[in-house]
Amino acid sequence: MNQKSQDKLKRRILYFTGFIFFVIIIRIFFFQIYVVSGNSMAPTLRNGDIVFVSKLGFPVTSEIFPWHFVYSKPSLNRLDIVIFEDQEGEISLKRLVGEPHEYYELNFGKVMIESTILEEDYIPDGAETNEPSNEMAYKYPDSPFIEMSKSGRIPPGYYLLLGDNREYSTDSRSFGFVPLSRLRGKVFATIK
Repeated sequence: MNQKSQDKLKRRILYFTGFIFFVIIIRIFFFQIYVVSGNSMAPTLRNGDIVFVSKLGFPVTSEIFPWHFVYSKPSLNRLDIVIFEDQEGEISLKRLVGEPHEYYELNFGKVMIESTILEEDYIPDGAETNEPSNEMAYKYPDSPFIEMSKSGRIPPGYYLLLGDNREYSTDSRSFGFVPLSRLRGKVFATIK
C-alpha cells in the first residue's frame, strides 16, 4: 500500500470516527427515537407507534456515563408527553398533568389542578381517573419517586404523570410523583 492510499484510508477512518462521535452526542444530548411498547397512552399512542423525543435540557444519562447531570432546565408544558426512567430503570411514556407546587385532586373520576377540572379530550370516552394505589411506591421503598394521595400539593422538582388509557395505565397513581432527575425527554412528533 502506497503513502497516498494510506493517507486516504486514515482520512476515511477519521471521518467515520467523527461521524460516530457526532451521532452519539446527538443521541445523548439532543434527540432520540423510541418505539412505543404497550397501550397505556392509547388512543393517543399505541403499541408499535414511533415517537421522536427532544432531550434538550433534560437530565442526561447514558450507558456510557454512569452519572446524571442537567445542563439546562427543560421546557415543559402541561399535557406534554414525556419519557422518564421508572424505578426499574426502564423507559416509560406518560402525559405531564401536574407541575411542581401545583395543588391537585382526583375526585369523581376527574383530575383537578388548582381547583379546576382538567380538560382531557385525549382520554377515551367514559374513562375515569381512579384514586392512587401507590402499589409500586411500596415495592420500591428507596425510590426517589414520592407517593401521592387523593389530593395535595405536588412537591418541588416533581411531576404528576398519567397515561391516556387511564383505567389501564400504571402511572403516578401507582409509582408516585416523578422527580425531574428521572425525566429523559419530551415527545415532539409521532409516526403511527
